[in-house]
Amino acid sequence: MWKKLAVTAISVVSVGVGTAYAESSLPTVYHVYIDEHHVGMVENQAEVKSELRERLEEAEANHEGMELSYMEEVSFEEQKVLSVKDESSNVMDSLQNELTFAADVVRLYVNGEPVAHLPSEEKAEQVIESVKKEYVEEDELEEIEEGTPELPDVGETKVMDVGLSAPVTMEEDQVMLSQVHTVEEAVSRVEEGRPFPSPHSETTSFIGMMAKSQKPLVDVVLTEKERKEETIPHKVQMKKTDELFKGESEVKQEGEGGRRELLVERTYRNGEEIKEETIEKEVVKEPVKEIVLQGTKKVPSEGTGDFIWPAVGGEITSKQGKRWGRYHKGIDIAGVSDKTIKAADHGKVVEAGYRNSFGNKVVVDHGNGYETIYAHLSSIDVKKGQTVKKGEKLGVMGTTGRSTGVHLHFEIHKKGSLENPLSHVSP
Repeated sequence: MWKKLAVTAISVVSVGVGTAYAESSLPTVYHVYIDEHHVGMVENQAEVKSELRERLEEAEANHEGMELSYMEEVSFEEQKVLSVKDESSNVMDSLQNELTFAADVVRLYVNGEPVAHLPSEEKAEQVIESVKKEYVEEDELEEIEEGTPELPDVGETKVMDVGLSAPVTMEEDQVMLSQVHTVEEAVSRVEEGRPFPSPHSETTSFIGMMAKSQKPLVDVVLTEKERKEETIPHKVQMKKTDELFKGESEVKQEGEGGRRELLVERTYRNGEEIKEETIEKEVVKEPVKEIVLQGTKKVPSEGTGDFIWPAVGGEITSKQGKRWGRYHKGIDIAGVSDKTIKAADHGKVVEAGYRNSFGNKVVVDHGNGYETIYAHLSSIDVKKGQTVKKGEKLGVMGTTGRSTGVHLHFEIHKKGSLENPLSHVSP
């Protein structure tokens, strides 16, 4: 071990020839040794000891928090001499030039490899904390060190644990003062993958650093948990019903999505996600299924004889009768915002297409002697041979064929004879 202030005194008496001088009257000198090397002799060893103490105290003052001592042993050999040759100046110079300081340190090991020398265990712990803080906030780290954090609430993510991928240990030792590292230097050594150098590697530190892979000596492994909510889609159940015509559907019960909470755990290594898994699932609201009724009732091809207005609103712009020197066989309906044209009664489409002055024309045979005509449509939504029910869309009001504007020309025939539509329908 190094010496805090190690001095050894050895008494040697040198007496000249004869007895003219009594031993007690001879002057005393002290030979000073650094280890086994003689550096000179002095009359006052107290001055040398004082110099040693002062140098040590000054060094400790300049390296606050460090326990220092001398690496070399300083010893004194007492001798009685006839004449004194004081070599105090040489001795003090030797103390200045030949003595080196040693520091009590904590050596930090990562995965069994020595990494750095720190002045204290507290400083060594700071190195570990600093490495972790590269990937976690200080307040999060403090919460973890106080104990296992509480699980996150919905919409919240929490760091639950921060650890290292390899064991970190410490050992007390003494080293030269020049071999003591600061916290910052030690952190760099860990992050840059530089274990404690061999005796010759410090002389080629630049080359050595360039040769390193920059892979850290230890990885920071972080675990976080997130609690989130997701929607559970509702199911749709289709039910047959003979209360609706085939092709019709009706929502009997509105569907509503449910909700479930998930607790997701993610693991990161040096800030990169390496694993994610859902560790908890809890349904907080069950979904409500949607029930849709599908009609099975056959659409009748025979009408009821009771007709409905074939447009969505509107007004009569021209009635049945003589007009412009000719007989107008039906009524004209216009002035609507919704241009849907509807079947006036159940029946079967016997004509659907373009027909001269009628333009786009649909004819429905109601199977009971009645037949209705819908003309000047801009588009047709049914086909010949198709069975339609009362109120079903046949097409869109337009101005095709011989027309003076957007309108519907509507006729009703019974057993081949023309009927007045206004005898059967009204706006």
